[in-house]
Amino acid sequence: MATTAGYKPLHDDDTSLRPPIIAGIISTWIATFLAAADSTITSTLSATIANEFHSVSIISWLGSGYLIGLTATQPLSGKLSDIFGRRASFCCSCCMFTIGNLVCGLSGSKIVLIAARVVTGIGGGGCISIATFIASDNIPLKRRGIWQGTGAVVYTAGMGLGAVIGGAVNDVVGWRWAFIGIAPVSLISGIGVAMFVPGYTDDTRSWRELLGRVDFAGAGTLVSSLVLLLIGLNHDGPELVTGLFAITVPLGIALLAGFVWIEWQWAREPIIPLSLFRRRTVVAACLTAWFMSMAFYALTFYVPLYMKLLGHSTSEIGLRLLPDSIGAGLGSFLVGLVIRVTGRYGIFRYTMTLLLLLASLGFAVTSVHTPWILPEVYLLCKGFGMGGALTMLILALLHSVPHERHATATSALYAFRSTGATVGLSVASVMFKHRMNQSMLDTGSSCLEGISVIWMLYMELSNWR
Repeated sequence: MATTAGYKPLHDDDTSLRPPIIAGIISTWIATFLAAADSTITSTLSATIANEFHSVSIISWLGSGYLIGLTATQPLSGKLSDIFGRRASFCCSCCMFTIGNLVCGLSGSKIVLIAARVVTGIGGGGCISIATFIASDNIPLKRRGIWQGTGAVVYTAGMGLGAVIGGAVNDVVGWRWAFIGIAPVSLISGIGVAMFVPGYTDDTRSWRELLGRVDFAGAGTLVSSLVLLLIGLNHDGPELVTGLFAITVPLGIALLAGFVWIEWQWAREPIIPLSLFRRRTVVAACLTAWFMSMAFYALTFYVPLYMKLLGHSTSEIGLRLLPDSIGAGLGSFLVGLVIRVTGRYGIFRYTMTLLLLLASLGFAVTSVHTPWILPEVYLLCKGFGMGGALTMLILALLHSVPHERHATATSALYAFRSTGATVGLSVASVMFKHRMNQSMLDTGSSCLEGISVIWMLYMELSNWR
């Protein structure tokens, strides 16, 4: 690892973990939990927020705005934290995350709210990624399974409990406090990292010299391409091949091709070295994370809508979603424990993906007449499969690359995961609208009328207490 990180990683035969390091890792987990919860917290708040701002379109952007910021940040976090150090990079991300949530809670217009969600995603993406780097730098390889598994438990618990927390806070004090309440806790996390995680000790280079190592051309083209692609995929206009989609997607693809050329031919210190993708494990882990995140996030945001239409309040929906977070926690911890004991992860390549597949198929045939227990079983399988997969994928990835590539490889994995999540939400939105359109046409109604009818029902149910 580069010496600019400010401290030397532990050797694989070193089993000592100093108390300050443990305190620092726990501090990063606080921010990881909050950032993961923030990615799903709007799934139970969206109806209330849309009702207040009188906007249907804001629903998809509440989740997608956060994921766009998160996706744009995670590929850069590995190399930037290598250059500027883990502690400084994490604290900077934590500050952005805190400010973004405060602005979300105080926003007076939907434009400000969506922009603040993007800023929050930028900070949250850095917190999630750099927390993993800090753990990898300070935990010996033979003890990493249980620690990474615990970190995955924290992350998946945050994803699962985000909807629960959002619904409960909304029912008690209003949706704004769901965001405002996150800010002071994330600030505590940043203070803990500043106190306990080592920073620079032997690097005397100036900031100008450090900035000279940053691949600004690669970073600019990568972030621009991802943002344009994700904005285009979230375009909800009546014609998919015209307007915003027709402009942003081709331009995003062109910039992505430019990024590949820059990293391959020109960059002195690439943001994501393309040589990583010569390893089968890296490619397999990234693609698996991409497809599993597509399914997971589509279910995460549309299952609460199904439950809302059954007449449940936001608090009741949060309680019904608990099997998701319970399964995620169990899956992450048990997979990490088994890998810690046996040193093998091969069997989980199939079982975790199969569980998520079964959950997806189960929800595909769910209707208003389905017994209430079945969706709970599907949620348990969904959470267990995704939680176990997160632990398995990160450990497989770290075992397949040298230590100096851990940060950039993890950044690539997280970039695929967050991109898959955003694409999954976009595809689910298009399919939902198409299916609703077909249903309305079958009854002689227009799509616009169908949307208004369902939206009126949605708003009415959201006000039931």
